[in-house]
Amino acid sequence: IDGLEYLRTATLGLPYPEHTGKRVVVIGGGFTSMDCVRTSVRQGASEGTLVYRRDMKDMPAAGEVHEAIEEGVTAIFQAGPTRVITDEATGKVTGVEFIRMQLGEPDASGRRRPEPAPGTEFTIPCDRVLLAIGQGPDLSWIGPGSEGPKAARYRLKADAVTFETDRPGVFGTGDVRIGAATVVQAIAEGRRAAYAVDA
Repeated sequence: IDGLEYLRTATLGLPYPEHTGKRVVVIGGGFTSMDCVRTSVRQGASEGTLVYRRDMKDMPAAGEVHEAIEEGVTAIFQAGPTRVITDEATGKVTGVEFIRMQLGEPDASGRRRPEPAPGTEFTIPCDRVLLAIGQGPDLSWIGPGSEGPKAARYRLKADAVTFETDRPGVFGTGDVRIGAATVVQAIAEGRRAAYAVDA
């Protein structure tokens, strides 16, 4: 299940269908994954396991890990999914196979790149899998040599004060400009951008 789809239902105050009593595995390390696993526990999941491919210190939502554990979440670090295991007869999820990760050289973000360690596969039995892995803006509409808005490191290039892109009258704000952040930061960005657009 897509993590945001699950959270959308929970935000409406509705229980996700057949979630109570389920063993839930959440894959990811950001704020969405943390919201998914903590909400799952609150909505009656019998087990909530968070699996992230890097160390806890490299996790965007590292500040919430201890609180999640206090709520009953199990956190597993340096492991990446290899396949979802399903029951052939029913087609329902029965587990997820993971492989241990070893940290290699730093990538573009400055964090050490996780690389699979052969022979370290293991399986976590579960009934439901929530995917909360990297989301980002779709900037495929900006082609090479674009004379309008430009992309810079998976984000829309926009001025930090005026929010203007390289095309007059086109502005960028929120996640598309600063990258994934909290709702509070997105709202603050939107308010500042509204003033800038008006000016």
